[in-house]
Amino acid sequence: MASYRNISMDFWTDSKVVDDFTPEDRYIYLYCMTNPHTNLCGCYEVSIKQIANETGYNNDSVERLLKRLDSAHNVIRYSAQTKELLILNWCRYNWSTSEKLNKPLLGEIRKVKNDRFREYLAARYNERSTVTAQYNAAEDGHPEVPRHKHGAHGWVRLTEEEYARLIDDLGEEELTRCIDYIDESAQMHGNKNKWRDWNLVIRKCSRERWGIRAGNGSRSSTSGSAMDDLQQLHQMYASEESL
Repeated sequence: MASYRNISMDFWTDSKVVDDFTPEDRYIYLYCMTNPHTNLCGCYEVSIKQIANETGYNNDSVERLLKRLDSAHNVIRYSAQTKELLILNWCRYNWSTSEKLNKPLLGEIRKVKNDRFREYLAARYNERSTVTAQYNAAEDGHPEVPRHKHGAHGWVRLTEEEYARLIDDLGEEELTRCIDYIDESAQMHGNKNKWRDWNLVIRKCSRERWGIRAGNGSRSSTSGSAMDDLQQLHQMYASEESL
């Protein structure tokens, strides 16, 4: 385990942090990236009680802040069941292309208990240009988590856990709206942007109100609004592919 972590000075000028993060959000996010439990792959075990002891917050405050980093800011995921914390986009800033990284990185990914987290990390690992042997979940005794099709065209694929969590976070009506809108958008252009993380794009759709006319809050037609948003969708996926 590294004895220190490098944090770019751009953290303090990043528009997302400056505009959207409260002081508490910034503190807990820095903790997530620099605490002594962090590792190479960016997914590690840490309990709510441990976080509370190390940050000075009580358990309720820790749970509230982790939920904000997850649902409001989309920078982490936390599993209460396995007590694992996953930092999204950790790989972008902490994984090099060196072949020497392959073996230790793969070893850590195989130890991740949460199926969804391990699947996310495996996908990022297999995208690395220096990987000679890709991660295979079946070889580790971890069968791939089944994803079910949603939408009229079946482009949107979600695990049961992802779907249930989206209902809890967005509500059934909003989730259905986002799935229909995204599914139709992908169908129109054959998913030319190669979208993979449907959970992420659904949350993005809801948060940024894709497909809804400004002013009256009513839903615009999919065919017209999808064309308007395609450039935005493409730019988002060019810079932010994740869980």
